[in-house]
Amino acid sequence: MAVTLACIGGRAAYDLLHEGALLAERLGTQATPFGDSQPIYRCKSRSGEFYFLSRHGETRYERTPTFINYRANIYALKDLGVRCIVSWSETRAISHNFKIGQYVVVDDLLDETVSRPQTFFENRGLGHIRQWPVFCPSLRKALIDSLVQVNCEFSSRGVYVCVEGPRHETPAEARKYAAFGGELLGQALVPEVFLAHELQMCYASLCYVARFAEDGTNYRPFEDGRALTEKAERTRATAAVERIPRLLERFCHVLPETPSLCQCESSMAAHTTSGELGLDWRTWFDQPELTEPPRTDLT
Repeated sequence: MAVTLACIGGRAAYDLLHEGALLAERLGTQATPFGDSQPIYRCKSRSGEFYFLSRHGETRYERTPTFINYRANIYALKDLGVRCIVSWSETRAISHNFKIGQYVVVDDLLDETVSRPQTFFENRGLGHIRQWPVFCPSLRKALIDSLVQVNCEFSSRGVYVCVEGPRHETPAEARKYAAFGGELLGQALVPEVFLAHELQMCYASLCYVARFAEDGTNYRPFEDGRALTEKAERTRATAAVERIPRLLERFCHVLPETPSLCQCESSMAAHTTSGELGLDWRTWFDQPELTEPPRTDLT
């Protein structure tokens, strides 16, 4: 049976692979017109199969978000037949309405990146796509239903601010993002989600809160009137990652039963109906052979 679901793992995804928490067959890197992807695994669960890609590396945190080849990763998954991508991402909470270790099914995004390729269609006049809903409503519903069934503490909405990194934010930057309506800080979802839109793929992200954003003090954050220790923060963040395989298994069961609520697979319809792009997405990247015009010697 064809595999149409993929998971892109964030920080500590390599630990799940190394520890064997995912029953997986390594397919390796995939060659694309945009370079090689990160290694891809085909995973099995009791509820179905899915592809898995650890965006930061296989054995450790080998690559920071700024230097990930997002285009190769998304292209490779599409080339394997993937239609739906669910990712996870570690975040720092700007708002103290969130708890350390809590999951958040983000529903909106602020892009503060500055140096990443944002499109598959550089210099081609393509890619004018409406970015709402930012995250696929069908996948978001399936994620929310999965979290309910597994009895996890979560928020069903949140505004994710994607910063360039690899450094963390300054206190003034955190205040700026809060003024803009940002609630969570991360470094990985851009341009990943936008590239998925360009290839007409469903995409949603499950974030977890690992710590709070920089506030310019050495005071520990409070929760229910008590200061959190660094050990408590690490323990909760680790537990959030360790539950991911169980959540993915439940998600594989829930997704086929989730009604279609999106139009992700027609996001490029304006370009295909106008004839700018063909119906076969692979032809979008066929490069015509360039022939050098004959040289005219005027001397």
